[in-house]
Amino acid sequence: MNWQFNPLVIVIGIAFLISLSVLVYAWRRRNSHGARPFLPLMLGITIWLLSNGIEAGFTNETTRLFWNNMQYLGIVMVPTAWFLFTAIYTGHSKRITKKFLSLLFIEPITIIILVWTSQWHQIFRQYMILNTTGGTPIWEWAPGPAFWVHTIYSYTLLITGVILLIQAYMRSSRLYKRQISVLLVGALVPWIANIVFIARGGSSTIDPTPLSFLATGLMIAWGIFGFGLVEIAPIARERVFEKINDIILILDDQNRIIDVNPAFRQRIKSNVRITGQPVENVLEQWPDLVSKFTNVNHIETAISLMTEDGTEKHYQLSISPLYDAKERYSGRLVMLHDITPLKETESRLRQSREAAEAANQAKSAFLATMSHELRTPLAAIIGYSELITEKSKVWGYENIVPYLSQIETAARHLNTIIGEILDISKIEAGRMELIKSDFSLQDVLDDVINTIYPLIEKNGNQLLQNIQIQSGTMYADKTKVQQILINLLGNAAKFTKNGQISLDVHYQPANNGSSDSYHFKISDTGEGIPNEKMDVIFKPFVQVDSSYTRKHGGTGLGLAISYQFCQMIGGEMHVESTLGQGTTFYLTLPAKVANEQKSGDKLPTAG
Repeated sequence: MNWQFNPLVIVIGIAFLISLSVLVYAWRRRNSHGARPFLPLMLGITIWLLSNGIEAGFTNETTRLFWNNMQYLGIVMVPTAWFLFTAIYTGHSKRITKKFLSLLFIEPITIIILVWTSQWHQIFRQYMILNTTGGTPIWEWAPGPAFWVHTIYSYTLLITGVILLIQAYMRSSRLYKRQISVLLVGALVPWIANIVFIARGGSSTIDPTPLSFLATGLMIAWGIFGFGLVEIAPIARERVFEKINDIILILDDQNRIIDVNPAFRQRIKSNVRITGQPVENVLEQWPDLVSKFTNVNHIETAISLMTEDGTEKHYQLSISPLYDAKERYSGRLVMLHDITPLKETESRLRQSREAAEAANQAKSAFLATMSHELRTPLAAIIGYSELITEKSKVWGYENIVPYLSQIETAARHLNTIIGEILDISKIEAGRMELIKSDFSLQDVLDDVINTIYPLIEKNGNQLLQNIQIQSGTMYADKTKVQQILINLLGNAAKFTKNGQISLDVHYQPANNGSSDSYHFKISDTGEGIPNEKMDVIFKPFVQVDSSYTRKHGGTGLGLAISYQFCQMIGGEMHVESTLGQGTTFYLTLPAKVANEQKSGDKLPTAG
């Protein structure tokens, strides 16, 4: 095989090892942004250097020709890979379709075939003779037409890649211009080397082109893995930075503007050069804003700015620090998101809420006033009804007593309704207060049962009791506790016919941070509550079925008042029901009320 020592082999060998190392490193980090289109370029350079180095170590013509042909596997790959890399880097990846790639690789594949079959034709090489007279073998050869076609094709791809970089350079800010300059310098090195090699007829002892492309590969590798070059490629800037509606400024560590997006220019209505200017000069119409955030590196806050026409605009200001590859502070990213529509919506909602609250207070005041005004004549009606009833019995007018009883019953019912309306109006206005005292829960339960028992018997119901309350002492508002229980038991008795009503009460001592409490369970076997009504039964003026109002009376305020009283006392209430099977109310009240919940603070819900 006629191997001989050649110092050029050492030079090319070192270059090959460097290229191979970069290729392996890029392969291991192939998931890094920009690494995949870089891999074919380094693979072509590595094959080119390996074949070139092996060829330089032999003197045998056949062996050298074989490795010379092997070089073309890398030679045809490099310009194509370079073009693909620059196209992807500059944001033209969508144009690289499968059809485009197929057309792109027709020429390289054709050249490979022509190179390996050149001994049978003169399309690529007219002749190729190894000259060994000078001690160091040198090829003497004449290129064929296919060689020049390949040269034109390769230079077209190289020039196209450079043009794409120049276009990206022209539309980029200074931050990106530095990065693109690295690629442009890397692209020019192999051009110069290859032009010199071809100008000398390709007969020098070493082709410098693969070495120069290695320099290009090293620059790109430095950009990808050292600087994060492709991480902030112009395509990201064009599609995000340029298109985003938010105002964006990039400042350096001296508070000079590095870059702005079109939204910023539109906001300040300026077409003059902004980059490189101190931010206080560009934003001179908002000196207080600049002064306030000059030394702020990280913040999220809302600000307001006055426009030229005197209108106020609201923005969400975001400032974030920027660092270079070595984690050194290099500037700030400033973003302004227009939240004016949101602020206007919030203002309208606030006004609507205030108007609704005012209307609700007016309603509550009206109901309270009317309730007080109606109670006076009702008291007279009830009193005179009782008096006339007694006198009628004495004077022998028993035949009108039933009518008088109906008048008295209707008046008392109306008085109860007015009392409920007055209670709910006080609750909604936040004027309902607790009158706390010590009392016996057993006495309250006895009074409630005595009050409700006639209605229980009237509807043919049976009352089951299970009361385990030990001493049964409570410190709360006795009247409100009594009213809660009357409402719950009264509803059970009213809406259950020939069934059972259960009252379970037990004492729960303090446990795991909770205070002493009483737990009530009031169940019935009535008609139950539909699922779609469960969420509204604790709301004022709502009843499960309006027919019950006509049949049994009531305003739909009892449960709402009970729920609010329960909240004020610091208790909990929820309900479970199955339509057609019955309803169970669960009530928990503290044995000792501390600080009462202000009335009207919580919206009633069903549990």
